[in-house]
Order: sequence, then structure tokens, then C-alpha cells
Amino acid sequence: MVDVAPFRGLFFNEEKAGKISKAISPPYDVIPAALENNLHNYSKYNIINLTLPEGKIPLRYKRARELLNDWVNKKILKFDNDKCFYVFMENFPLDGKIRKIFGFIGLTRLEPYSRSEIMPHEKTSSKVKRDRLGLLSECRTNFGPVFTIYNDSNHKIKNILEIKMKEEPIVNLKPNYDPSLNFKLWKVSDTENIDKITGIMKENKLIIADGHHRYETSLKYKNIHERHLKNNKEKKKSYPEDFVLTLYIDSSQNDFLILPTYRMIKFHNYPGIEEFINKISYTFDIEEKSHKSASYINEKLSTSKSKGLKSFFLYGMENKIYFITLKPIYMKNITYRKKGKINYSTMDVNILQKFLTEYISNWYKIKKISYSCSTGEVLNNINRRKYDVGIFLNAPTANELEKICESGYLMPEKSTYFHPKPCSGLVMYKFDR
Repeated sequence: MVDVAPFRGLFFNEEKAGKISKAISPPYDVIPAALENNLHNYSKYNIINLTLPEGKIPLRYKRARELLNDWVNKKILKFDNDKCFYVFMENFPLDGKIRKIFGFIGLTRLEPYSRSEIMPHEKTSSKVKRDRLGLLSECRTNFGPVFTIYNDSNHKIKNILEIKMKEEPIVNLKPNYDPSLNFKLWKVSDTENIDKITGIMKENKLIIADGHHRYETSLKYKNIHERHLKNNKEKKKSYPEDFVLTLYIDSSQNDFLILPTYRMIKFHNYPGIEEFINKISYTFDIEEKSHKSASYINEKLSTSKSKGLKSFFLYGMENKIYFITLKPIYMKNITYRKKGKINYSTMDVNILQKFLTEYISNWYKIKKISYSCSTGEVLNNINRRKYDVGIFLNAPTANELEKICESGYLMPEKSTYFHPKPCSGLVMYKFDR
């Protein structure tokens, strides 16, 4: 059972803060350095001052708390008058068309993954969680939502949201950081629809699409709070710390996308792409290619996947690109199904990890691995010799992702990239209310 609840959102007050479009930002973990500088220049009230506070640990977290409290006291940030669910829509461009995803924002009661009601799909970093816990402990605020997906096959929630979306939105803006995007919000504040949504969600399960670190940090903070209450012999009831700000998206939407996360590898001593190819030739069938455009790479990978093959592109700084496909004998050894569940090890990202990345790590000393969803960015960085080798792969589908989660498996870090991303600062959840 998934327990969701409405809340009084915390918003930027345009009368004090200026345009909200200048105050919001992408999620903290996808902000490149160049954009970080721009966000600070857009507005002195940009949310980045709170999500990525400057200074040394732990002073940065205390400064963020002081700044947050100052903004609330000066009404730069204001609480909504009503407890609501907020209907969310994001328009974004893709392939020359304007597309959209929509869902709603509310609070999710935090539960351990072991209960299999709220499920992760990839592993997380303890370093990042320590940073987020420091910020959460001081600010007691969720500045952006955990992005989750659920199944609304009967369109019960969709029907409620679509009726609301015919009304005038309470927020309608294009962010300064990317004017090609458009964010809209509507309020669901009537008791009837709130009760319908909470009732329907009790029959659902959630998969965390983006925000694993924030969810796990919130769960840890909740547990710390519970221990504090127990030590002080306070009676247990529902506390603000028991919930996390959440965006809920129905995964069946046509424009809901999971993009592949490509790899860029830098070595301490680069052996050359041809030596790589020789090393893996007993595991992969190798084809050297002359084309390396984004459309060619994507089409070739997609075609291979449609045939049930596991293929990748390797691009080296020598301006050579290779199409590699796992040999049938290895596919036969790892492909099996049990009681209708997908074998997670057959996912492209796991094949990459098992048969390629781990081998490379054993053979050669890797200095750095970076990730990108942009074919052009990977090719560019290899051509400019910032990295030695780029690896292109297919993304999992939403259906594959759901089956993996139901099977209880986790993919490696940076296995998926959900597009588009929600923003930070549009609506926030502060534990004080």
C-alpha cells in the first residue's frame, strides 16, 4: 500500500522574489558548472543557493538553513493556504515536436524498500547521501520532488488530472535555464478528489525513477527522528518527517522517456582502442564502422535490440568506432526466465558492466568515468581527447524497468536517465507546516 497525502506547498512569492522562472533550477545533481554560474546570475533568490550551498562542510548546511529561514520570514517564500495535491505538466521539445508529461505532486509516506511498495531500480552512492542528509537535517525541507512512476491502467487518476488541467493554472512559466521547457501547476484542493487520489494510490506501487539519494536520505532522517522521539518517550503519531515530496507520473504516457546513459572513460595509461578490441574479441563479435552520427548509432542499436541481441558502440580517440555484439554462446548462458520474471542480468547495462566495464577495470587502471545522454557530447569529448573511450548502449524500456524492480534486482548506478526532468523550487515541502 502506498500512502500519499496533500500538503501546503511552499512557493516563491513573485511580489518579493521576482519572476519564478529566474528562481527555479534543474535538480541539483544534473547542473553543470557553467549553468551553476548562470543560475546565480539569474536571481539572488535562485533555489541553487539552498540546494547547492557554497562553503565548507558543515557550515554550508547551516548557511542554507539561515538563508531559507530569512526568505520565509521576509515572505520571499510563502506557504499555500490549502492542503493540496498539485497537478504537474511539463512541455519539452524532442525531434522537432513539443511533447508533454503530466502527473501530480504530493507527499509519500516513507517506507523501507523491503516492504516492496516503493521500489528503487539502481544503486546509490553513500557520499551523496551524506551530503543530502546534512542539508536535510538543517533545512528540514524538500526543495524538489522525488520522481516516481506508477501504473494508472484504468485512467482513474488521469481523468481527475485532465479535468483540472482545463482550468487556469496557478503556475505557468518557462525557466530561464532552458526556455524550451514549460512548467504548469494546478491545485486539487477539494476533499472528494483528494480522497479519490489517496484511495487509488493505496492500490498502487511506486518505482523511483529519479531521486534515489533523496528518498533514502529522507528515510534515514525519518528513522533518526523516530529514535529521538523514542528516547524522549514521546507518543508515536504522524510527523512531517514521515513523508517526502514526490512527483507521480503514469508510466504509460507516450512521451514518458527513458534515455540511455552513455559512458566516457579516461585511463591513466590509455592502451589504444585496437588493444581493447583484441581483448574482447573472444566475447564479442566486432564490426568496424565508418559512420558515427547520432542517428546512425541510435538506429543501429535499436535494430539490434529488436532482434534480441546485446550490442554496443565503442568510440576511441583514434577516430575509430566499432559495433560490438555479445556472442550467442554467452547470451545462451545468461538468458533464462523464472516464473515470468525477467532475468536482470540480460539488461544491456548489466551486460556492459559484466562483460566490458569490469574487464576494462581489471586490465587497465581507470582514472575517471563520466556519463552523458548526448551522443554528440560523447563524440565531442573523445575527439577533444578529454576522454579516451566512449561507449554507447540502449536504454531499458519502462516495462523492463518495472519487471526488474518487481524481481527485486538493482541496476548499476547511472543506468537510466529519465527525460524530461522536473525542476527544483517550483513547489517545496517544509516540515514546519
